Amino acid sequence: MVQTIGHYPLNLKDLKVHFASSAGHKFHGPKGVGVLYINDSVKIKPMIYGGSQERNMRAGTENLYGIIGYAKALEKALSRYEQDSTYVRGLKSYMAEQLKANFPGIRFNGDCDGECLYTVLNVAFPKTDKTDMLLFNLDMAGICVSGGSACSSGASSVSHVIKTLYGADGENLVPIRFSFSHGNTREEVDFVIAKLKELV
Repeated sequence: MVQTIGHYPLNLKDLKVHFASSAGHKFHGPKGVGVLYINDSVKIKPMIYGGSQERNMRAGTENLYGIIGYAKALEKALSRYEQDSTYVRGLKSYMAEQLKANFPGIRFNGDCDGECLYTVLNVAFPKTDKTDMLLFNLDMAGICVSGGSACSSGASSVSHVIKTLYGADGENLVPIRFSFSHGNTREEVDFVIAKLKELV
């Protein structure tokens, strides 16, 4: 859910979920501010007692500026959903086409052209002596990407998702996660492709 809130018009009551979490930085809001949705049918107790904030769930002063910033960023993101999502889908599709054309053996993790998050393109390069340091070298070139899934971007071992998708062959792949927003351009995609060609 944290990847979708701010990128899709959602009504959490309609989704019939027990919990959903959201983070402001996922849609250009402030870092360190988020929302935990708890369905009315779920009863939870606080982990730490001593304050009445957040409906008696925690102690401490609320981050009022962060909350206001989060709310404004979410409002802006959803008000631009149609134009931004169309633009970002086109950018992601363009990058996928460029990757296919330039890198034989590349794989797309998940349903790249179908039911998937339109802001993320997760690909796997065949593991070679050149791709082993791909994340590091892209970072040195000023290109911000991640390896694996969002929750394990700092991990050095192969993600359990990649292992499930590819079995033993997952050990021979280097997953890279590219993220897109309305602030990205085709020129940036071309720059990344050119740098990948140098590195791979």
